[in-house]
Amino acid sequence: MPEEFKHLARIAGKDLSGERQVQLALSDLKGVNVIYARAVAYLAEVDPFEKLGNLTKEKIDLLEKILKNPSEHGIPIWMLNRRKDYDTGKDLHLIGADVAVSLRSDIGRERRTRSRRGIRHELGLPVRGQRTRTTGRKGLVVGVKRKEIRIREEAAKAEKGKAEKPERAAKPVKGKEKPEAKVEKKEAKEEKKAETKETKK
Repeated sequence: MPEEFKHLARIAGKDLSGERQVQLALSDLKGVNVIYARAVAYLAEVDPFEKLGNLTKEKIDLLEKILKNPSEHGIPIWMLNRRKDYDTGKDLHLIGADVAVSLRSDIGRERRTRSRRGIRHELGLPVRGQRTRTTGRKGLVVGVKRKEIRIREEAAKAEKGKAEKPERAAKPVKGKEKPEAKVEKKEAKEEKKAETKETKK
């Protein structure tokens, strides 16, 4: 009696859709692409275009074994994603959460040894020699400031300067009149002269 169709198949700690082809369902795992998934399917003697839900439990277990130990089952070394591992020296293929863990440990090692790559990671700058003059400026201090920000900063500086040095009130100087008062006096004199001329006539 044929087995029931499985809508979900658990492989490498992740639930995969049984509705999808084997090669596409396996490619949902982190560290597995379609080409690698197809190679694993052929080694397990499974049609990569078959729906994953149609496979028997034994075939699904075999797929998981090959994914965990690919070099032992005949996957070529050039297809593995972690050759000559730093700690063990072995050729490995990482899948799932192991990919993120190994990436974090590699970056941490680079930072501890103070290599150029590690320092660039630490500063949040591009690591692989990309230019930084014009690109990747988001979130960093930029040389060109917007006009509004500049005006606001200048106004804040001016207010700060006023608060530090309060202006002294100008004291009136004795014997010196304001220019406005002088103008008024001149106008009054001219009016008087005009009036005297009219009376003489």
